[in-house]
Amino acid sequence: PFQKNYRMDDDHYLPGAASLVEQLDCRILIILRDGRNLVGFLRSFDQYMNLVLEETHERETFEDKYCDISLGTFLVRGDSIAVVGEIDVEKEENGKLQKISPSSLAQLKIKQSENSLKNKDEWDFE
Repeated sequence: PFQKNYRMDDDHYLPGAASLVEQLDCRILIILRDGRNLVGFLRSFDQYMNLVLEETHERETFEDKYCDISLGTFLVRGDSIAVVGEIDVEKEENGKLQKISPSSLAQLKIKQSENSLKNKDEWDFE
């Protein structure tokens, strides 16, 4: 396979945060260092990789289901970002995950936690 080695003198190479210029006005997914996932349209960024997102949603997943909780316009500090990637709309719509409401996701999580409590081993120390 052909592999391109980028050098600083290449016309299309943008170092650091400047590489985000290609994702402006695109729908992106951000994974934060605390584990949360944000989905929104990238509108602006700076040299510290602080990002401004519009139509932002926090995406929560559970097994093969997910829900999006609306947050509106959102400013994300660059030091809290672990991963940034562009979302392929076709793959998102035809993916394996099923979109459900936030209340349905909460009910699934409650049922799972109840089941894990029932299946918990009991210890007898006498």
